[in-house]
Amino acid sequence: MSKVNITWEGNMKFVGTDDSGIQIPMDAAEIYGGQGQGVRPMELMLMSLGGCTGIEVTHILNKMRVTFDDLKIEVTGSRVQDHPKVFGGIQVVYRFTGKDVSADKVNKALQLAEQVYCSAANMMNKVAKIDYSFEINGTVYEYQPKQTAN
Repeated sequence: MSKVNITWEGNMKFVGTDDSGIQIPMDAAEIYGGQGQGVRPMELMLMSLGGCTGIEVTHILNKMRVTFDDLKIEVTGSRVQDHPKVFGGIQVVYRFTGKDVSADKVNKALQLAEQVYCSAANMMNKVAKIDYSFEINGTVYEYQPKQTAN
């Protein structure tokens, strides 16, 4: 079972602490009384998605013996207009650099990460459409999701 503790630090600032003692400060937008002293909770959800899929993709590529020099992940979320203003759509872009990075293997790793292993992606996909794409050394590749049986 996962457990975190959230502590109010005054105004609109909160600090989340996990079981390992790692802390993440959170704060509201200035319009809601925040002071820019932490990440906004909805942005933290996008970070969780990028981090979870990034960890899984990296783990799978390591098993495939695919090495890369760098990986940057950009996650963008579009929120709906009505409250509770959840994310209606999310775009995730993986940017790899390296000389021996195979597009086919990256695509396979991404399929496994987003459809099987990443809990955050599977949970968030139930409420928002998530689109994935990837680049290798600046060349854009179209992500081909594995077709699942209905």
